[in-house]
Amino acid sequence: MTEISSGFGNRTRSFSESKIFAREKTCRYLFTMLRLINRAIAIGSLILLSACATAPTSAVKNTTKTFTTVVVDAGHGGKDSGAYRRYGPPEKLVTLDVAQRLDRKLRESQMKTVMTRSSDVFIPLDERVRIENGQKNAVFVSIHFNDSRRRGIHGFETYYHSGVSFELASLIQAKLITIPHSANRGIHTANFRVLRLATCPAILVECGFLSNRSEGNQARDWEYRELLADRIAEAIVEQRYGAGVYRGSTQVTAQSQSASMGQDPAPSAAVHH
Repeated sequence: MTEISSGFGNRTRSFSESKIFAREKTCRYLFTMLRLINRAIAIGSLILLSACATAPTSAVKNTTKTFTTVVVDAGHGGKDSGAYRRYGPPEKLVTLDVAQRLDRKLRESQMKTVMTRSSDVFIPLDERVRIENGQKNAVFVSIHFNDSRRRGIHGFETYYHSGVSFELASLIQAKLITIPHSANRGIHTANFRVLRLATCPAILVECGFLSNRSEGNQARDWEYRELLADRIAEAIVEQRYGAGVYRGSTQVTAQSQSASMGQDPAPSAAVHH
């Protein structure tokens, strides 16, 4: 009897110890899971705070039919040369030249303009955003030239971010592809900082590829840059006041007609800036 009783007691203790061990194992598992959940919540909170820190403080205002100011942005500048290929001058110089011509044409059309830069200086992206968002009733147009390792790629592209910018982007692209022998590379959304953080309609125009022999050589021609500025100005003025209002220069009209008939344009000149 003693041996049987002792064996039963051992089995009882073994069963109790198993229950305690299982309970402890369950508690350790739950504790580990809680730590992982808390860690995931903390990481998620940091990501959310980071996203909030870079997001615009207010929604994009649709001023495409009411704007009184055009912010003209010449891409790159100063230490930032942008694209540079042997077929064309540095991007920072041709963007400035086209932007200055665009600025003049818009002012001739009785529109108020603000330039992010008017000389070959470096302007940080955050400063460009501050300038565009500092205008109460404006649209933003950034001038760039493209680059590619594939030398055969050519044509115009226009980028936007917010939906309210699509109409202006479409009109600018439509005007640019009326230039004879141009290629339409389309309208695209992009996450560029000057577009993403804009509180007004904002677009970025790629005025051809400096890496392409033909478009790079055209970028050297002041008359061609005048034509680019004229088409962009026409789109902006028509966006605000309607079709048929804009009046381009006679010189630009003559060059466009000559190009469409296959005649050689006037000899190219150095970049003016």
